Amino acid sequence: MVSTDEGDLRSNVFFIWGGLCTCAFVYAFFLVPETKGLSLEQVDKMMEETTPRTSAKWKPTTTYAADMGLKDGHKLDMEVTEDVERKGSIF
Repeated sequence: MVSTDEGDLRSNVFFIWGGLCTCAFVYAFFLVPETKGLSLEQVDKMMEETTPRTSAKWKPTTTYAADMGLKDGHKLDMEVTEDVERKGSIF
């Protein structure tokens, strides 16, 4: 793109590069949602409830565990028992 026999754009290559970077910034700003600190399930829920432009303001109302009927990683109707340390375990 820069050589005299193949395009001869010289310093105009910067305007092509700058224009593409500007397009990429606008695309990312308006069409890519903010997913920092969210689980995949929360991202899925966010995409149902909001648009990518307003995604930074979206806060999760429930957790995946609450949606599945879990409390602290265990079923609500199950008794939680302590693990017994096994003798002779390889771990």
